[in-house]
Amino acid sequence: MKKVTSLEFIPEDATDDFVIKFTFAPNDYFENESLSVKFFMAGDNEPLKTEGTEIQWKEGKNITKKTVEKKQKNKKTGKTRTITKEVDSESFFNFFKSVTPKAEEGDDNEDEDEEAVRIFS
Repeated sequence: MKKVTSLEFIPEDATDDFVIKFTFAPNDYFENESLSVKFFMAGDNEPLKTEGTEIQWKEGKNITKKTVEKKQKNKKTGKTRTITKEVDSESFFNFFKSVTPKAEEGDDNEDEDEEAVRIFS
């Protein structure tokens, strides 16, 4: 069953910026009829940042997140407990996240920078 019903490339007048828009058939995962991401371009076809549509996920259907369980042991008492944590998951839908890469050295959040590089590559 096809869920993507159309794909559009929408250039902006007077700039190199553009929008990529996906239109979807009704589905079990999100409410949006369409999702888009706008690329803000610098010279030499280098993206500066992206602005994506916020996806309106249906209850329990966000496939960009996954729940993991982790066991922790208390060093003093020796008791273990299970921690449930929501973490990012690789997904096509991460394409629609807004991304602003940071160029500063010593940035504490290298994971976001690596994600930005992966998205822009």
